[in-house]
Amino acid sequence: MSLFSFDEESGYVSMKEHPAHSGFPASAAQLVELLEQSSYADFDVIHANIGQLFAPSDDREKDVLIVARAVDASIVVHVEENNMLAEARLTTARGGKLITIDEARDALTNAGVVKGINERALDTFLGQQFEQSPGSVYSGIVAHGVRAKDGTDARFVRLCMTAQDRVLSPQEKSGGKVDMRDLGAIITVKPGSPLMKRVPPTPGEKGFSVFGDILEPKPGKDFTLQVSEGTKISPDDPNLLIANAKGVPVSVPRGMRVDDVLCYDNVDVTTGHIEFDGSVVVSGDVKDGMKIKATGDITVIGFVESAHLESESAVTVMLGAIGRKRLEGEDFSCVIKAKRTISVGYGQYCHIESDQDLFIERQALHCDLKSKRLIRVGKGDTPRGKLIGGNVYNAMRIEAGEVGAPSGTRTRIVLAQDWYDLKKKEKEFKELDKLLSDKILAVKRAQIKAKKTPASDKRDNYLKKLATTEQRLDAHYKRNIRNCKLVAQKLMRLVKLSRVKVNELMHPGIELTIAKDSRSFSRIYPPHSVKLDAGKITQEFVN
Repeated sequence: MSLFSFDEESGYVSMKEHPAHSGFPASAAQLVELLEQSSYADFDVIHANIGQLFAPSDDREKDVLIVARAVDASIVVHVEENNMLAEARLTTARGGKLITIDEARDALTNAGVVKGINERALDTFLGQQFEQSPGSVYSGIVAHGVRAKDGTDARFVRLCMTAQDRVLSPQEKSGGKVDMRDLGAIITVKPGSPLMKRVPPTPGEKGFSVFGDILEPKPGKDFTLQVSEGTKISPDDPNLLIANAKGVPVSVPRGMRVDDVLCYDNVDVTTGHIEFDGSVVVSGDVKDGMKIKATGDITVIGFVESAHLESESAVTVMLGAIGRKRLEGEDFSCVIKAKRTISVGYGQYCHIESDQDLFIERQALHCDLKSKRLIRVGKGDTPRGKLIGGNVYNAMRIEAGEVGAPSGTRTRIVLAQDWYDLKKKEKEFKELDKLLSDKILAVKRAQIKAKKTPASDKRDNYLKKLATTEQRLDAHYKRNIRNCKLVAQKLMRLVKLSRVKVNELMHPGIELTIAKDSRSFSRIYPPHSVKLDAGKITQEFVN
């Protein structure tokens, strides 16, 4: 016969008879043990009442016979700060009722969660009540929002090869060998040939929070096809750029250009110097003392030997550029300059200068190199070429396999020298900011003073003049603030991106300057990067 009775309405478990009257159980510990062995083992034991039953007392009638109670399961829903996740926390029942699916949905609704509820996850979450111990607490994600998916920017797909592509794809001979000088026919296009396709930007996809708020995406930026010389927009497709003349296709930012092309086997004293409004392709070499100047691409399949090349577009020298050894202060006999990317097989005693990127496939030996962006010596994402001796002026980033030589050859590298110009501009803008602020304050004081004078036409005209001046100064002040922010962003980007990445070894004799900090290196270092951190040149080694 059970010692306990259960009231379903109140949820309490009581002793049928006071232990002092029946003599059983004999202690509080024995009573708790009997509860744990009964069907009420999961219930919440009320230890205070049990202790009172066995405490000395003159009036047992006042003792409460309730020894345990049924506690229903409870659920709390917490929404993360960004309103994208709803976490339910459930405390399991102790002899009471379980949380039903409807009660869980009500809890979500009361918390404001109306969207993104995962019914399967919610069902699994509630099913754990049967596995968890009584009174335990567990939690789980039961609803999640969907982030807005930003649109993609307009992009441009080239539909034809250029002369530079052909240089990078020499023809295969019998036996699988490649003839580096045989590039096949020169790439030409005729009127109507497709050159580039514009893929329009996408608007993106809307998202939502668990509260049902719609999250708007950021649409992709739109860019138009740039119509250059020898091209036009197709009359049948506004997103298609086609050739409008016969010539060599040249890639330009967001478009193409069709150049006239001048082809030579070699450039030497028999051809004379070349100055051409278009592209120049030399299937052989450019000999000592010769000059080529072109508005389009210059492509040389062989060597450039102590010659001068200058292009308003890109320059590609397949095999290499070689100058004569020079004395200190003497000009280089081999000079290559381009507004766009320069690609060279290797360089020795050369001055090479690009307004964009400079790629040297194998080695740069005692050269002066200048690039506004990247100088890469070697091929691929992990270049392993050698940069030995010479000078690097004002590049933003350098990547190479080895820098310097075991003999300690002096190699000077200067990065991020635009820092000085940007700092000068920043100072000028800050000085202008103070000047404009003082002028605006002076105008406001003049307005206050004028308003205190008696009304008259002269006063009104003066106030109008002051108002116009204030508007002009305010517009100038806002424009100056924008310029300050822009310069600050450029400085931050310059410092963040400027670095030397060494993929194999850095040898002694390196003199490095990044922005205003300089440092010399006198020993060998394994693969690492050298960058600016808190204004100081630091090394970051590969683990």
